[in-house]
Amino acid sequence: MAFKINKNRSWPRAIIDFIDSYFNNCCIHGFRYLVQTILILLERILWLILLILSIYYCIIVCLASIDRYYTKSTHIGLERNYHFWNTSVPSLTVCPMQRINDTYFADFCRKNSIKGSQKNIFWDFIENLANSTYINFQNIPESDEIDSLIKDLDLEPERYMELIYNLTFDSTYEPIEKQRTRCIDGQVNIHVRQVLTEYGLCYMGNSMLGKEYSSRYFIFGQYPEPNKYETMRKLIQYQKGSYFEKDVGHTLLGFTSEAIDSFIHSVYEVMKVDNNFGYSTEGVVYDPVTEEITAEDNIEKEATVGMRKCRFYHESNLTHFPFYTRNVCQQECRINLAYKICKCIPHFYPNRISRPKKVCDYKTLRSCFPKHANFFLKLYEENKNHENPSTCYCEQNCVDAVVTTRSALPMIGSRQLLGSIGSSVSIKTWPQSRLKRQVIFSFTDLLVSIGGTAGLFLGFSVLGLVELLYFFTIRLIWQIFGYTI
Repeated sequence: MAFKINKNRSWPRAIIDFIDSYFNNCCIHGFRYLVQTILILLERILWLILLILSIYYCIIVCLASIDRYYTKSTHIGLERNYHFWNTSVPSLTVCPMQRINDTYFADFCRKNSIKGSQKNIFWDFIENLANSTYINFQNIPESDEIDSLIKDLDLEPERYMELIYNLTFDSTYEPIEKQRTRCIDGQVNIHVRQVLTEYGLCYMGNSMLGKEYSSRYFIFGQYPEPNKYETMRKLIQYQKGSYFEKDVGHTLLGFTSEAIDSFIHSVYEVMKVDNNFGYSTEGVVYDPVTEEITAEDNIEKEATVGMRKCRFYHESNLTHFPFYTRNVCQQECRINLAYKICKCIPHFYPNRISRPKKVCDYKTLRSCFPKHANFFLKLYEENKNHENPSTCYCEQNCVDAVVTTRSALPMIGSRQLLGSIGSSVSIKTWPQSRLKRQVIFSFTDLLVSIGGTAGLFLGFSVLGLVELLYFFTIRLIWQIFGYTI
């Protein structure tokens, strides 16, 4: 190869010669026939038409492959090899109807000089506030005496939940076992935690969620303290069972209040405030059917959130919550909707963010929220006074379980037998199918598809790409400086 300096050629001539040189030497089929002098004009036009059609259809097919990669690269398949599965047992969340502890409340009143009728008025107020949610905000009492007490205590709405927490005893730390809130399966303890829900402070057992989902973390940003009483027996975080096991379940008990409300849900999820059993003075036994949704080990690396249309627990895009589940995402939708309509949010939501939202005072809870209760709960309103439905898009959980309750029966006589009330889950039959998220079109498949399409229509290859880059970088620089190769 020899380099020659040619300074006599004009720029247009040099450009034409450079393109002519590339067309004569490139590996893409058909280009050389456009510049070969032995061909007549009609033949060149024919080859030009063929090249334009080949390039057009190559681009169309490549774009279809790219669209498939970004929108249809994963699918949900059905598995039936149920003999080898360990299926999760659903989780329970139980909310006692009496939240405030008598001893804590008496100490608080003594320290703040609240006596006589004021003490009764304040008890009624704080107990109803602790039990308030979208369906009963109107039950919070309102009076001049309450306003006077709130003013004397300098109780800002932002401190409502902190005060309720301090006046509530976390019964999972009760030293006496029979009075302790616990989740058991025979001689095995299953981890229970106090959680902050849309129904106030409740207790959840048998969950796969991380330590972030706890009342202490939501209110103060601190993980719960280790519970030494749970470890007195064999302790597990959550319960699973196989097809060959019968009557697997657990019981969440230790509630001494007059009534409880219970929620059954997936171990990968939190409770939904509008999906409860209802008030019960005896507790309830659930007979659920579970269908799990699993995911391939490589799906998180192979596909983005938009491609797989689901999120893992640690892939939070939420403002108020440090983790992600679909129900938690819907809670954030309610937060935003409440803030939009009532200009503030209820006290039971975590608000430890860089720009905290205004927390509603009890009068706003009484006046604004009952009028839109159904809209807040369902994010949908039939009378079309608001958006129909509200804007709320929440991806599914990548790993989840669909829990369907076949029956829910009262635990008659549980208080006399166990000394407390609670709720129970009993699995009598196991699923024989489950869903699995899989990658069916990976990035490697995309490269192979684009490369095969380019090879089919143009005879293009990786070396052809290198050649193209070479001609229009190194070779072009030499051409600019007047050298010919």
